[in-house]
Amino acid sequence: MEVFNGIYSWDGKRHGPEEPIAWFAGSYYLQIYDLTDGDEKLRYLKPYLCIYSETGDGHSISAHPEKFAKQVCNDFSLNLERVLWVEQFTPPNPRYEVIAFSRTSEMADRLFYQIQKRPPTESELGLIKKELQNISPRILKKPQTT
Repeated sequence: MEVFNGIYSWDGKRHGPEEPIAWFAGSYYLQIYDLTDGDEKLRYLKPYLCIYSETGDGHSISAHPEKFAKQVCNDFSLNLERVLWVEQFTPPNPRYEVIAFSRTSEMADRLFYQIQKRPPTESELGLIKKELQNISPRILKKPQTT
């Protein structure tokens, strides 16, 4: 089930105690899927799939996606460690890259992660393609601004 399909943007300014995703404005195409919808027999280790790609507008977070992922999780009430994160690269070389967040430490209520980027496994690629086939032809929900 599609949770969000739209453009997720930020203005590069601090709004509260947390730093912004980046100190420069930017936006990404973002699709979030709930993989558990209607299937009570399966228990997913990562019940959500987030696919994101650059819009070409503003600052890129591709090299350091941690703040982006944390803010998306905060805005949509997701657990960072229970989401399959996928960056989609568009032509001329269309491909997918899975972003794995491994918790390394914590200080007070702040968690720190090591990030590993890798190609999707065969089953992950099948899941990604299956969900993208069911994507809505237009943006259904109002874009988030943080």
